[in-house]
Amino acid sequence: MQILNLENWSFKTIFSAKGLPIMTAAAVLAGGIAMAASDSIADSGKIVSGVKYDGEDLGGLNSQQATNFFQKSAKSKMRPITLAYGGNEFQILPEEINLNPQIDKAVAEAESYGRGKGLVTDFADQAACLFGGRDVKLNALYDEELLNQKIADIAAQVDVQPVNARCNVYPANGMIEPIAGSIGKKLNREKLAESLKEPLENLAISNNPINLELEDVEPFIRTEDIANIDTILGQYSTYYYPGDRGDNIWIAANAISNKILKTGWEFSFNTTVGPRTWEAGYKPAGVIINGKPDIDYGGGVCQVSSTLYNAILLAGLTPTERTPHFFQSTYIGYGRDATVADGQIDFKFRNDLPHPVYLTANATGSTLTVYVLGTKADLNGSDIALEMDGNSLYRVYYQGGQVVKDEYLHTDQYYTPPATT
Repeated sequence: MQILNLENWSFKTIFSAKGLPIMTAAAVLAGGIAMAASDSIADSGKIVSGVKYDGEDLGGLNSQQATNFFQKSAKSKMRPITLAYGGNEFQILPEEINLNPQIDKAVAEAESYGRGKGLVTDFADQAACLFGGRDVKLNALYDEELLNQKIADIAAQVDVQPVNARCNVYPANGMIEPIAGSIGKKLNREKLAESLKEPLENLAISNNPINLELEDVEPFIRTEDIANIDTILGQYSTYYYPGDRGDNIWIAANAISNKILKTGWEFSFNTTVGPRTWEAGYKPAGVIINGKPDIDYGGGVCQVSSTLYNAILLAGLTPTERTPHFFQSTYIGYGRDATVADGQIDFKFRNDLPHPVYLTANATGSTLTVYVLGTKADLNGSDIALEMDGNSLYRVYYQGGQVVKDEYLHTDQYYTPPATT
């Protein structure tokens, strides 16, 4: 009888004419014994050999033992998520997002290998588990809405809002003071939530803090946008009485103030100011509805749009949508008004100048003033005046006291109530 000398085995001897039959017989014998043992485990309701989780063999465990094993494993992996930024740390606890390990699913998967598919298939499956191993997954579920809320809470603590560049105007001497803006920081909530999905679902939460990377957020008005603003291109003032109507004027004036209009951009009064409602702070005051005097929220706002209209005309901007009142307004000259109404009548204009313009307005005491700031060179040294010819309004450009261009704007006809006797 030939004795196997394992120390002297090599690939050459294994596959030699003498070695091959011996190796084949040994492998069949070992495999048969292993399969018999594994089949015996499977038949007894225990997990077959070679089924593993996290490198640990689960072979021989019954259902309860496997449950206990996965519960212990899950407990060791149920750790907080730690996020770090700017020297601060933020934690998301498992219970705060309802992180729930799927123990029953992992046990069922472990028990499914090598059984229930027929003798031949089960035998092959058991062999694959024994010689190749079979890894079981322990997944977890969590509440995405709760996670998103936790991320939102963290974002509220780390986000930095951008600050718009702005211009201060000093009418007494015509001085323009540019104030630089600043870049903000923002946590990309969706990206963070997506990056946490895999470690949460696979219970692979790191012990180490995750460093948050915030994205830069440019301000809407950048410092370079106002770099060339050096003068008051146009300004216009109207007057009003304090009270509810005056309060409405103040709200609307603030809404159009500190706005930039780059070359080619169109400004919409209604879009910028928004609905004139009680919720927005507007009060009932005198308006004209369907050609009749009435009271409604936002009465007085038309004075802001009309004052703005005159300022943009004097600044050389292009009106694109303008409607006169039904009656001539008492606070502004003939043909110089621009009425507005929520969702019905808008006032719009466009910047066709080479550089951006900046709008600012203030309503203090009983005076409303709108300024259009811009680049002096854009008007080529011209001074602009508004002049009436009958009922028609013209924009006239002067240089050195001489007219270099005149521009017809519109002809208005207002309703005049019949005289009463």
